[in-house]
Amino acid sequence: MYFTVKVLISAIIIATVTKLSEKTTIGGALLKSIPLTSFLVFFFMKYEGRTNREISQMSKDIVYLVIPSLILFVVFPMLLDRGWNFGVSLAISTVIMCGGYLITLKIMT
Repeated sequence: MYFTVKVLISAIIIATVTKLSEKTTIGGALLKSIPLTSFLVFFFMKYEGRTNREISQMSKDIVYLVIPSLILFVVFPMLLDRGWNFGVSLAISTVIMCGGYLITLKIMT
């Protein structure tokens, strides 16, 4: 049941961002840029009895892992603006982002 609640909350957030993006891309982007999933994870972790130290470490890890995720948001629109196919642009951006994650995780561990 608890897992189902988590899934429903996540689905509602995704659906809301998608619906808002239909009306205004900046509104959808604003809502998505707010770290709602991080807030939820912190609340769920606290509810599940995790320590403040564990929650703090999660927050610190997120800071470092946001950096490679930004690669997608730089490379993807650059490729689209240059006329690349959507699927190819997304695939290339994702591969480059994954490379960024691998490098970042290697540095972190």
